[in-house]
Amino acid sequence: MPKKWLYVIDEAIKRIENDEVELGLTALQKVQEHGKDLPDVMMYLAEVWYRLGHLDEAVRLLTDVMEKNPGMERSLRLECQMLLAEIALDSSDFETAQHLLYECKESGYESIQLDLLLADLYALQELDEVAVKYLEQARQKEPDNQDILAALGNLYFRIGEDDEAMKLLEQAGEESLALLLTKGRSLAQSGQFEQAYQLYRQALVLDRSPEVLFGSALMAFHVGRLDEAVELVKSLQALDEEYVAAYPLAADVYLSMGKTEEAIDSLKQYVSLSGFDLDQIRRLIALLTQAGRYDEAKEYQHLHDQWNDEKEEA
Repeated sequence: MPKKWLYVIDEAIKRIENDEVELGLTALQKVQEHGKDLPDVMMYLAEVWYRLGHLDEAVRLLTDVMEKNPGMERSLRLECQMLLAEIALDSSDFETAQHLLYECKESGYESIQLDLLLADLYALQELDEVAVKYLEQARQKEPDNQDILAALGNLYFRIGEDDEAMKLLEQAGEESLALLLTKGRSLAQSGQFEQAYQLYRQALVLDRSPEVLFGSALMAFHVGRLDEAVELVKSLQALDEEYVAAYPLAADVYLSMGKTEEAIDSLKQYVSLSGFDLDQIRRLIALLTQAGRYDEAKEYQHLHDQWNDEKEEA
């Protein structure tokens, strides 16, 4: 690729990253206009559009490049197909992704990227055993790749081969987030909450995603660290207010602290978000009744009966 085009595209990306979005996008559009006859430039630009979240523009550009350049280098055409497949996977268009990936595979092309995309294709459709096959192929090519080992370990865990999963996750490194979470879940399932709590605390240092915050809050609750559990739940709700599982957990914590009003508020928010968990609605009705809030209790009883009838009809 001519250096001038690479420079212009990279400068445009810097503009966007520095909040000069309009200038950056204008520069990218100029590249697309003036470099349209250079397949490698358009391929790189399509990848930039994709990384910026402009999926339709990336697909249009890639399709256009392939149609206008039937004699383009095989390696570049394969790159275009792989990127189109990656975009299709992001859009849950599994049929298109499979067609593109198998076309690459049947042409004799082999690469770790192809193995990983095929693994994603099947894992996203919950065909985990097939996904394992392709991740194992990727592992053969790069046996010490920690990301591959961690992904493979998680898949083995999903298909119930826990010993193999733990072995792979340990090979991925003791600081692996996947390893910490897998060990934490395993310990929690066997009732070893204190050990699980410690692992989730380590995971929080590496990642403060909703999943990790929820697991940490749950373990803190189980080991009686209620103030900490409350703070973790609040952090989770601030990060993702629609993470519905956080609200019943918050209610558990508040009730353990003797804070009935806060527990009621948490369950009301839960019902407004999810609605159909009749056990949680019954729990809310009982708390409202105990608090003497009979009119509200009647409202939720009516809601419960309505949804219960719908459930029985279904």
